Amino acid sequence: MQNKLAGIGLLVILGAVWGSSFILMKLGMEPVQGFPTMNHFQVAGLRMTIAAVVMLPVAIRSFKLLKTKSAPYLLIVGLCGNFIPSYLFTYAGTGLSSGFCGILNSFTPIFTVFIAFIAFKTKVHWLQVVGILIGTVGIVSLVTSGGHLTLINSPSHIGAVLIATLLYGISVNTIRHKLSHISPLEVTSLGLFSILPFALSSFLYEGTHQDILNKPFGWSALGYVVLLGVIGTAISNIYFNRLIKLTSAIFASSVTYLIPIFAVLFGFILKESITYMQFISMLVLLSGVFLVNFHELLLRGIRKKKR
Repeated sequence: MQNKLAGIGLLVILGAVWGSSFILMKLGMEPVQGFPTMNHFQVAGLRMTIAAVVMLPVAIRSFKLLKTKSAPYLLIVGLCGNFIPSYLFTYAGTGLSSGFCGILNSFTPIFTVFIAFIAFKTKVHWLQVVGILIGTVGIVSLVTSGGHLTLINSPSHIGAVLIATLLYGISVNTIRHKLSHISPLEVTSLGLFSILPFALSSFLYEGTHQDILNKPFGWSALGYVVLLGVIGTAISNIYFNRLIKLTSAIFASSVTYLIPIFAVLFGFILKESITYMQFISMLVLLSGVFLVNFHELLLRGIRKKKR
């Protein structure tokens, strides 16, 4: 019972932390309305640099793994699970609301199942296929419903989030099928370490430190990105791994449904709105994602009723 209560607590905390990440990206770029401080490249590079440095002590203890056949897969996890999506999401944040980004992020489990089937020949239940189709309908409806949820309504920003979720699917499958023999903490720390040179190069090339020092509210912007890197990336990954150990992978994956809820709630802080049709589209999308992840529970319920 204690593990279950602790698991529920962690689930809500992670949903809130990852749901708030979208608004923290915006605040890192523009901490006070009308005073832009960092561009989306700078926020992404700084976020990854901070996260990698925070996890560096753990990575150092596991350096021996970088000399094994696992090294290329750790780089894939670093690039697809952290580095590239961080740039895609900050770019998306320049044209989409925090709530919309959070909703689109829930497409990740669908891509995870799709890639598992295509690349790793994992068996896919027909209910999961139905869930993918429902989720796709939700995405199309959400994108075409208009309204005030999007700030610029640019297809490129929507595409950036979808590409990021595709990369997340690649990362999750790489961990599951190629790095199952390595602890989640080592995967996280070494994955971040593998992209540290890229993140540092981006940080220096963009002159991020100069903008922090010279622009108005630069230190406020830095504070938001520190929260994003330390709590939203490094620490949250550690506790997500702990959540899996306390409960199960299925229970832990249900954080996917809390993220868009918190993202929309935090979006209201920036006075972002959502239309009726977009709310319906969000429910359709989430129902598709739910079917992909929890089809087994649905089948068990049906079997029990038949008995």
